Amino acid sequence: MTKFREVVPLDAAPRLSISSGPHVVEIAPAAGGRITRFATQGARGLQDWLVPVTAANWPCDAWPKGGSYPLVPFSNRVRDARFAAPDGSIVEIATFPGMAHALHGFGQFAAWSVELQEADCVVLRYVHGEGEHGWPWAFEAVQLIEANADGARLSMRIANRSSSPMPVGLGFHPYFGAHEAELHATTHWRHEAEIAIEPTVESPAHRHVRETEGYTRYLSGWDGRATLRYADGRTLELDAGDTLNHVVVHCPAGAGYLCVEPVSHVSDGFNLAAQGLPGTGIAVIEPGNEIRASLVMAAGATPARSDGGGA
Repeated sequence: MTKFREVVPLDAAPRLSISSGPHVVEIAPAAGGRITRFATQGARGLQDWLVPVTAANWPCDAWPKGGSYPLVPFSNRVRDARFAAPDGSIVEIATFPGMAHALHGFGQFAAWSVELQEADCVVLRYVHGEGEHGWPWAFEAVQLIEANADGARLSMRIANRSSSPMPVGLGFHPYFGAHEAELHATTHWRHEAEIAIEPTVESPAHRHVRETEGYTRYLSGWDGRATLRYADGRTLELDAGDTLNHVVVHCPAGAGYLCVEPVSHVSDGFNLAAQGLPGTGIAVIEPGNEIRASLVMAAGATPARSDGGGA
């Protein structure tokens, strides 16, 4: 029987602002610990890299398609909101009414506490209790969001605070205003209704252009780098740490954005891994252990290589 969770409003009005040189990052901790704006001051004023979020609040199951939010403790979909835990027991994740599959973890639907704020960085924390929303494990997630000379750097770590091994994944879900992205991966996964099924022998596209028809592409074996190009000639370079060697390129039909989502595992990875498929990217962390990831977004420059380190 499907478990439903309550739809509560998220308050995005309290926002924090950090900056370094011309680069500005705004964050709404109480609205999913998400970045609501990442922009650079130029000759023509403040120019956005992410689609800015202007709404002051929203129901947690109907978030605005903008900014960037954390994916924790899994990314994308879990088919029918069910999967087998490492011990063989069946986990049934609570979903919102009308939502058949569990989607994008729990972090973006929650309020994060502010642990530290300085002029150029913010540390946010999310604590998940054992059994909350049907997830059997207690865990703690910490984000470090930084503005720096190149642009911005996002780091996240997830620690298992329960007494049994926890399957886990993580990532970032940015909505870019770019019109195309270039990146290199080795594997393209077949999917049905955005639920991944299996890897294919198809060579992944390197160039991903915003299209009116729309598409979603699940790719693995990604080298962690991407170049985003904007209609006005600007470029943004992405560099993800080694943990995030999967990427989702998502362009809904008619949308005014292009998502390039660095993630650690493929859609429905828990179930695919339980079926014995290799290369899903799902990790299992022991009690007290953690997993870390990072993403550099550099404005028109080649970023220094990320080390996968975290907050």
